[in-house]
Amino acid sequence: MSIDTYRHYYKNTKMKTTPMGFKHILIIILTLISGVTSAQMRFKAGDEFQRHVITKSNCVLQRGSQTLHVGSVSIVVKTYKVTDASPKAASFTITTDKLVDTINAMDQNLVYNSGKPADPNSVIQSGLQKMVNAQSMVSVNNKGEILNLKRPAFVNDTLLSFTGIQPEHLSPGSTLQFMVDFPVNPTLKKGYSWADVTPSATTNYTIYAINGLTTTITYKTSVLGGNLNSRINGSLLIDNNTGVVLKRYSQTVSTGYEMVNGIVYTATRRTAITEVSIKK
Repeated sequence: MSIDTYRHYYKNTKMKTTPMGFKHILIIILTLISGVTSAQMRFKAGDEFQRHVITKSNCVLQRGSQTLHVGSVSIVVKTYKVTDASPKAASFTITTDKLVDTINAMDQNLVYNSGKPADPNSVIQSGLQKMVNAQSMVSVNNKGEILNLKRPAFVNDTLLSFTGIQPEHLSPGSTLQFMVDFPVNPTLKKGYSWADVTPSATTNYTIYAINGLTTTITYKTSVLGGNLNSRINGSLLIDNNTGVVLKRYSQTVSTGYEMVNGIVYTATRRTAITEVSIKK
C-alpha cells in the first residue's frame, strides 16, 4: 500500500503532541515576586519576526498484529509581519514561507517541498499545500496576547500527526508562538525552581541560567489522564526585554490509544523539536 493509503486507513487515529502551557507561571511568579512587570514590546508597522521549527518524529501505530512505523522530519519557516500598530496593540499577518516534510512508512518515502508543485494525486501533499497557501491575521496587545483573529479553515489533526508537523495554537487569550506570556525577573537566581499543577498536567520549572539580557529555563512536564499520556523535557532561552523565545527545544514521548468503531488502536510517538525565533 502507498503512504497515502495508510494515512487514509488511520484517519481516525489522533496523535497530538501536547503543547506546553505557560499561563500558570504568570500567577506563580507574580505571587512570589512583587513589583515585577511583564515584558512588553512596542510593535511597529513593518516589524517582522521569523520562526524556524525543525521537528523529528517517530511513531508506531498498532492494531492487533499489524504494525505501522512512521518516521518524519519537517522544516517550517513562518513570518509574522506587523501590518498596523498603535501604542497598545498591533495587527499581524502570519504566513508560511517554507515547508519541507519527509515521511518514511512501509519502506516508502514521501517528500513534500513547498518550493515545488504538489502532487495532486497525494492527499498528504494537497493538504500541506493548503497550509502553505493559507494566511492567518491576528490582533495582539503589547505582550503578544491575541485579542482576535481571522484564520483559514481548520487543518485536519490527523494530517498534522501523520506528517509530524506541530500545529500553531492561535486563539483569543493565547500568546504568539514566538513569545512567552510570563514576566522574567533578572533578580532570580540560577537553580530557582517551581511547579505548575493543573488537573491534566504537572510541570516543574528550573532557572538554568540568567543575566541582564536572557533567561534560560528548563522544564519537565507530565500529561496524564487522557487517551494519550505525554512526558516532555525542554528548555527555553528568553529575551528578558521583549519576551521573545530566542530558542526552544523539547523532547516528547507520548503513548496511548484510540477507540474507533469498537476497535482499539495504540500509538507511541517520540518527538524532538528545535525552534529559533529572530526579528528580521
